[in-house]
Amino acid sequence: MNAKELHETMERLLLANHLDEAQSLLNEVEPALEPSDPCLMWVQYYRARLEWIKQDWRAAEGSFRKLLAQDLPVDLRAHALRWLGESLHYGGQWQEQLILEQEALILSSVLGDDTNRAAIYNLMGWSHLRQSRVQEALVAFEHSLRLCQGSGSREQEAWALNNLGVAYLRLGDAEKAIDAHRASMVIRREEGLRREEGRSLHNIAEVMVTQGHWRQAEKHLRDAEDIAREVEDTIGLSYVMYTRGQWEKGQGRLDGALSAFRQALALRSSVGSQALVADAHWALSDTHRLMGNWLKAAEHAEQAARAWREVVKPWGTREELKG
Repeated sequence: MNAKELHETMERLLLANHLDEAQSLLNEVEPALEPSDPCLMWVQYYRARLEWIKQDWRAAEGSFRKLLAQDLPVDLRAHALRWLGESLHYGGQWQEQLILEQEALILSSVLGDDTNRAAIYNLMGWSHLRQSRVQEALVAFEHSLRLCQGSGSREQEAWALNNLGVAYLRLGDAEKAIDAHRASMVIRREEGLRREEGRSLHNIAEVMVTQGHWRQAEKHLRDAEDIAREVEDTIGLSYVMYTRGQWEKGQGRLDGALSAFRQALALRSSVGSQALVADAHWALSDTHRLMGNWLKAAEHAEQAARAWREVVKPWGTREELKG
């Protein structure tokens, strides 16, 4: 199997979420390769991709950095930079992410790889969004959507629509947000992207919670939770639990809110995303405040602050990696 065949086969397997088959293929191919075979670099790349898909972002970051230390072909370097950026995103390293994605964007433009360019614009948009630069995020997501519609990448088109929905909600336009998320969900359902369909259902619910549409939101949350559990999407399930907490809280059911936020915190802690952990602690703090539990509120506020401080540190110096 040459590098082109490996690339095409692995992309097909990963898109279908056939992770065990993908791992078996790499285990079968690697022993037969000479150290100088370019195909070996692609094997290393896909091993790192599998780490990312399994939400082990610290391991993925290390693997992509090790790969990028080699003299890579331009196309492989562009893809590795993109995925290293994705790994850093979940660690809250948004400034470094943007730098890497800009290099990946230049290389992908030289290669004429519009699908990778669309993905990179989506990632750059999220980096802006995480830093409250909503207008910059909107521009990046719109760039991605135009590229997707030109290249025919339905998966990336759905992602761009999803991200536009998030940005519209940040701007207070719930109607546009719902429309974008529904359009994204339709594509994901048609393409058989089960995990992503669940994410879209959650995002629709999130908008409905902000509008006080409790019954409609609850149905979408239940459907999103079912899918997240079915496909073992830990982060997706954490979003569902977090939004369920907001749903409970919005209706004055504070005990239910605490239970949901605690579940979100446990899930987020299990994957080591300090940015998401901080959000969960802050939600718990505010709920305890509303209940008059001042000491608990202060405790979670301090935990949130600690997690936010950890976000700005490189992973290698973070508290959870010591001892």
